[in-house]
Order: sequence, then C-alpha cells, then structure tokens
Amino acid sequence: MGWTYIVFGLITGAIFASQGAINGRLAAHIGGPLPAALISFSVGWSALFVLNIAARTPVPQSAAIGAVPWWGWLGGIIGAAGVTMAALSVPKIGVAQWVAAIIAGQLLAALSLDHIGAFGQAVREVSFGRIAGALCLAAGVYLIRRY
Repeated sequence: MGWTYIVFGLITGAIFASQGAINGRLAAHIGGPLPAALISFSVGWSALFVLNIAARTPVPQSAAIGAVPWWGWLGGIIGAAGVTMAALSVPKIGVAQWVAAIIAGQLLAALSLDHIGAFGQAVREVSFGRIAGALCLAAGVYLIRRY
C-alpha cells in the first residue's frame, strides 16, 4: 500500500510542475500573477464545489469547524501564495529550476517538521541518510541552475 502513495506523490509532482507553467502563461495573458492566482483558485473552488455535491459529501457540523486549530486554516493561504509565486517565477526561471527549488524547500521543511512532529504528526527524527538526501537535492538545484 505504501507504494501507492509514492505513485500518488509522483503524479502530484508532475501535475504541480504543469501548474506552474500553466499559471505563468495565464499571468502573462491576463496581467499578472495575482489575477492568475485568483482565477486559478476560483476554477479550483468551482471544481471542488461540484465534486462535493456529486459525492454527496456531508456539510461539516459547526462544532467540528470550531474545533479546528488556528493553523488548520492556513492551507488555502499557503496554496494561494504558492500559485502566485509560481505564476511570477516560472516565466523567469523555467519549470525545471522552479520545481527543483520547490522540492528542495519542501524537503528541508519536511525534515524539520518530521523531526519535531509538527501539526500532530508522528516524530520522525532527522538521520544522516535524510540529511544526505537533502544535500543531494540541494546539489541538484545548483546543477539545474548552473547548466
């Protein structure tokens, strides 16, 4: 079962690489990264709205909504910032360099978040192998930038 999630991650990575290029072109056509992000999130919101109706997903109870910790609401803001930064950056540096930087940043943050068990996750301590993997990714960002 674990490999299924690895494949999901690979597919998501491929989709996200495309998203940066798509939103960069959208920004070029409509006048900037902020309107592109607004359109992107509006289309995404609409698609999720329709899927929730089609799946007959129950509406969350107000008690459950009220019990969400403050940081549980940051995902949309983080997503909006990421889409905006991609729309701004991909046309300037290209998809490969952008994705390499994203992956390196994600991995460095993930190592830290795992190590402290952030946001209620299980603690997964930093190890030599994990640090070596992060350094290899950092070297990859450099090589993609340089060549």
